[in-house]
Amino acid sequence: MNSNPLQEIESEKNLIGYLLMRGVAGKEDLGLKPEDFYLESHRRIYEAMDDLVQEGVALDIVTVTNQMREKRLFKDESRDLEYITSLYKDSVPYQPLDYYVKRVKRISDRRKYVETLNEAIDKVKTEPGENDTVFSVIEQSLMDISRQERTKGLRIVREDSNLLIDYIKTVVANSQLGGGGINGLKTHFTGLDQATTGLKSHELMILAARPGNGKTTFALNIAANAALKEKKAVVIFSLEMSRLELLLKLISADARIDSYALKAGTLTPAQMSQLKDSIGTITSSKIYIDDSGYLTIQEFSARLRQLRTTEEVGLVIVDYLQLMSDPKAAMGGRQQEVANISRGLKQMAREISCPVIALSQMNRSIENRSKDQRPQLSDLRESGAIEQDADIVCFIYREEMVKPPEELDPNKKGMAEIIIAKNRAGATMDFPLMFNPKISRFDNVPI
Repeated sequence: MNSNPLQEIESEKNLIGYLLMRGVAGKEDLGLKPEDFYLESHRRIYEAMDDLVQEGVALDIVTVTNQMREKRLFKDESRDLEYITSLYKDSVPYQPLDYYVKRVKRISDRRKYVETLNEAIDKVKTEPGENDTVFSVIEQSLMDISRQERTKGLRIVREDSNLLIDYIKTVVANSQLGGGGINGLKTHFTGLDQATTGLKSHELMILAARPGNGKTTFALNIAANAALKEKKAVVIFSLEMSRLELLLKLISADARIDSYALKAGTLTPAQMSQLKDSIGTITSSKIYIDDSGYLTIQEFSARLRQLRTTEEVGLVIVDYLQLMSDPKAAMGGRQQEVANISRGLKQMAREISCPVIALSQMNRSIENRSKDQRPQLSDLRESGAIEQDADIVCFIYREEMVKPPEELDPNKKGMAEIIIAKNRAGATMDFPLMFNPKISRFDNVPI
């Protein structure tokens, strides 16, 4: 029985012995590094092996020992040669190569984890600053080890054939079941779903509009559709509106009740009944709200990671990006801070495998354009990094907000135009929605 769970010498011996006897096929990346081995002598041997594999040289006892000699990896050449010969002769690898690779890697990752935990203990004792910031740094270090365990770096595409076949099968099956080719999270806004084929698990979507155009309402409508129709867990970080304000918007939209009447208490018996049903519907859903008001990108990441330990998150909404902060990057100026925040949002979308929708402000310069005030990518405030990191950028444009009543096309009243200005995996396009701010609701235009 192994008395030390953080080392597995026999697996290391069998792995090296296997490679000495049978080598590897071509330039195969085993996903191991010399430091993954516990014994120092094994690290030196594997370093020589890894160099040979990268050069496409077949492994055997002669090529390995010659490489060690050329790279000056011998400590005591006679003893090292004797040990390598014993590994070649005495190792009996009964299992496939992959078995020993996984064993060595697993134990190595555990050693790294223990090392990181020990460093974390020291950080907790000595690091200045807020707890959330300190804890987030520690959690990120642990997540990095976990992520490295799941990836092998460069991989040849022949390994992806099953992944591609499974993906195509899923898309075809979804289409045959009437899914309309949607293979991501359905927002239930037809134009958006058609353009994006659904929001993907790694995507960052930026939703921007001038104040009063309904960007919070649109985001909440998507959140409600994801939670109620798709049965997903949805997380909303609100830095401007309170929890109660958000809940009132959600039930007003669900019940289709005038939010002013709701706040004023002038509801009919029928509306009271609708409201009661909507309260039950919304409060029984998996919608999580954080209305802390002040939120750093580190706190955002830490809270999502914590929730993910108990809940599979389906959608994250941040209202809004420019109200977030990053104390670590603040000294570099606001542009650098926003760039870090934008990159952090994108990284979390990938890390927790769910789409993130971040609401964004727009530059006031759009108001100075006398002719066309339709928003464009350059109108995003601190637009460079945001535009670069975003997979999708959507704008809400309401003509009745910029034109006097006498100049407004009657068909544009009560209408909003959703402009998809960037779509990394699909087409850019515009589509109309009906918008009723009184009931906090966007709706598809009937065909």
